[in-house]
Amino acid sequence: MLELIALVCGLALIVWQPIEARKVAGGWVRKRHKGTPEEFRANYRRQLTLFMWLGLGIGAANLGIASVMENDPTRQTVRVVTAAIWFAVAVSAVFARRILDAAPR
Repeated sequence: MLELIALVCGLALIVWQPIEARKVAGGWVRKRHKGTPEEFRANYRRQLTLFMWLGLGIGAANLGIASVMENDPTRQTVRVVTAAIWFAVAVSAVFARRILDAAPR
């Protein structure tokens, strides 16, 4: 069940990160943010960096578990697919950071 939640969350992040990065690059700021739009952009960029490293870490951990600990081919395939999705989350975060950095300030 946890693997299914990780798969769904990873897929949602892959789609959502570039969409929200375009909004932030256009000047959008969350209503609860108490600072300037530049501060929000810097905080959002840090968040994307966190997702990049998180995706790389979770993807590498799943590949390691699949290669060392899993004996069942079905579970091994699920681990590899989960790793691929989290690596895609990392790539999506890098892409979203590029969108954010390319926007005029």
